[in-house]
Amino acid sequence: MNPDWDNWIERLKSADLTEAELREFEESVRKDPANRDAYLAALLAETSLEMESLPHPFAKGNPKVIPLPRWPRLAGIAAGVALLATASYLAGLRLGGKTGPTPVGGHLATITDADRPAEDAGLRIGQPLEKGALKIPDGSEVGIAMRGGARLKVRGPAELQIDGPDKIRLEKGRISTYAPTYAHGFTVDTVDGKVVDLGTRFVTATDAQTGTEVHVLEGLVEARAGAATPFQSLKGENAAVLKGGKLEATEFLAQRLLVPLNPVLEDRDGDGFPDAVESYYGTRSDEAASKPETLRFEESFSGYAAGGIYGVKARALGTPAGRAWEGAGTFQDEGLSYSMEKKRLRTSGGSVRSTGETGVGALLRIDPMMFPPVGVSYLSFLMQNPEKDAGGCFAGLLLYHGDREELFIGKLSTANSYGSRLKQSDAQDAYGLPLDDKPHLFVVRIDRTRLVTDIFVDPVPGQPESSAKQRFRYQDVPMVDRIVVRSGRAGGLFPSVFDEIRTGLSWESVLPVAE
Repeated sequence: MNPDWDNWIERLKSADLTEAELREFEESVRKDPANRDAYLAALLAETSLEMESLPHPFAKGNPKVIPLPRWPRLAGIAAGVALLATASYLAGLRLGGKTGPTPVGGHLATITDADRPAEDAGLRIGQPLEKGALKIPDGSEVGIAMRGGARLKVRGPAELQIDGPDKIRLEKGRISTYAPTYAHGFTVDTVDGKVVDLGTRFVTATDAQTGTEVHVLEGLVEARAGAATPFQSLKGENAAVLKGGKLEATEFLAQRLLVPLNPVLEDRDGDGFPDAVESYYGTRSDEAASKPETLRFEESFSGYAAGGIYGVKARALGTPAGRAWEGAGTFQDEGLSYSMEKKRLRTSGGSVRSTGETGVGALLRIDPMMFPPVGVSYLSFLMQNPEKDAGGCFAGLLLYHGDREELFIGKLSTANSYGSRLKQSDAQDAYGLPLDDKPHLFVVRIDRTRLVTDIFVDPVPGQPESSAKQRFRYQDVPMVDRIVVRSGRAGGLFPSVFDEIRTGLSWESVLPVAE
């Protein structure tokens, strides 16, 4: 074989190979380490490959992405091996076979990415995978390019069986699949049923207790729970679970790959607090009588002298000793009140009024223990704006982590509606609730296990969470170490009033009912 690697790279990129030439190339780089090293060296020098990498399995919109300059050597190798796998498939299509050429030496897939735990387990970038079982270690993520064209990202612990260039069997674990148009028909079998791709991005998660979950990020899949049941279509941003011969809708989780196989956290003593949360707060997880306080922070704004907030020590429950308010705003003696369906929220008098200047807010640095790293936590607050139909205004409470805005909830600046924005997004999400001058109660539910954030507006105090309907859901969660309240208006002032900021570990703790 002529070792003109630059020429081979160009021909691989353009799929300008006969089947015989492709087989010759694969045999050469697979069996001879010297040839493989020479090919990879030439590949790394071919910088244009970075602009022609395969689509990332999580990317939305335009499927071609420019890889980040992290671990350039590994990224270059991964791109080259993935490109080789796709070229093999395309060559097979061009030569008349829908499933690609017969794999050389049983080679059905290639590892395109492997982190340190995977490498320690003997899984290497560039390693060919033949038919048979594959185990991914706990805490690891591995990328796989199938010979049929699909790209997989597997999160450990996982056990799977590679059955063909376009078929796997998932015994346990989570797999994210991206199957472009030419890879239609990629199939994931599990003990609970079968999932067939029709050109999409989806995550499959299988566990003995929860069954098989399918979360479709975009596109379309067909799924069935057993050979005796018909296939059913599942579209983007929907999810279903296969179990016991049935396919039923379930909660869609865009980041299901990162969510534990069983997202129900263990609660050994049955006191309603997961063991991990109890351990986080230093209480015993095996004794029901030992449990953390549900109300973690409460700022009622009562007891402050009327006037500026800057440098005033915070009186809020759960504030670290000596912590003071920063920024600008004014404490007021009169507080806000809120009631719904004859149920009144407990309030204590006092409030804070923003300056109404764009970019100026009142800030309090909070205890990082306020929000546990797993499980569910809540935040609530009251807000009242000064007038209706004020053009170009905004007002809200913001959660920050360092200097980064993580979540804004309140009156949007881009629409005459209450709404929110997550992580400095360009998009502001309106709820269809026009601006008014009434007090409103906002509740934020942050689920750090399922990685979702739900926002509720004007729920009924004293009613269970199950009776409230979320206004908006984000498929992500904010990080929080400070709370800011502020408002503003283009070409003028728009001072708003905030009251009763609470965080807690239960719905009831942040929505106390007045006696």
